[in-house]
Amino acid sequence: MFPSSILMLTLLLIAAGATLYYGAILSGLLKDPLMARLRRYGEEYPLSVLTNMLIAAGVCALLIGTQIPVFAQPGSYIRRTFPSWLFFLLGLLLLGAAAFVHRRPALRDALPRWHWELLQCCTRQERRHIAYAWLRIPRLLRWRLNGDQKSFQVWSELVRLTVIYGAFDPTSPWNRWT
Repeated sequence: MFPSSILMLTLLLIAAGATLYYGAILSGLLKDPLMARLRRYGEEYPLSVLTNMLIAAGVCALLIGTQIPVFAQPGSYIRRTFPSWLFFLLGLLLLGAAAFVHRRPALRDALPRWHWELLQCCTRQERRHIAYAWLRIPRLLRWRLNGDQKSFQVWSELVRLTVIYGAFDPTSPWNRWT
């Protein structure tokens, strides 16, 4: 193999990994990066996960299009079924879609859905409390809530109720004097 082919395959692996990473965030299977953004002090800067995933997928398609002629034999089944121009066209379409989504805030902020719901129904302070509460729960529960969106929604509502109304323990002996 040529050194340029090794470099292109390395770039392809990085682009494919970035596509999978942003896909996991978009699907809700990975909430930690967005929760870390919610914990920050100061102004919120929205992160467009959909735009980043489309860019990574477009770069991945362009790199696949450059590598098909290098690794597939002329006239082989792969070159006949998946011509290079098809991947170039797909890559350009994905990059164009990323530019289209980036210009429209309604599309840009709509995914992941759980994040959009938090932005719609919670104040900045409540989102910060939810993000800090996310750090306090055990890792196995975090994995469970990453995979189950309904359970995450119930958990975040419970955190909001605790923040707004305060936690009340009816068996506390200190409550007698208040």
